[in-house]
Amino acid sequence: MHKNPFSFSVIIAMALLFTVNLAAQTSPEVIKNWTALEEAEFHFDVSYSIVKCSPNSKAVVLLNAFNEDGTNPKVGFTLNFSDDNGNTAVVKITPFKTKLGDMFIASCDSSKYSNLKFDYPEKIDLKTMKIEITYQTGL
Repeated sequence: MHKNPFSFSVIIAMALLFTVNLAAQTSPEVIKNWTALEEAEFHFDVSYSIVKCSPNSKAVVLLNAFNEDGTNPKVGFTLNFSDDNGNTAVVKITPFKTKLGDMFIASCDSSKYSNLKFDYPEKIDLKTMKIEITYQTGL
């Protein structure tokens, strides 16, 4: 069977480009895997993960918010960070619209739900970090 050298070269070039493209894509480096915070009395759940979205980026906190109840049309919260060295930081998430069954998951790959993504507070020691959550509701 006669093989066309040009077609073979094109196939090899495409395979190499695909391989280089895959190698260039990096997954976020997970520093702390998803961890649940205290659930609100009105059945609203928030969990967090700490990641580096790229090898040279700062650590960021990604939040996952889930409305199990639907009672409140707007929900926000304040995150109080602390560590064993006495360092503290406060991050406020402004109340946002939500309804029964809504799930909002911030990610490195999208600006969707950017209100649930922020830089990890630099002065907080990750090894002894604690987060307390206080929920706010609004109309």
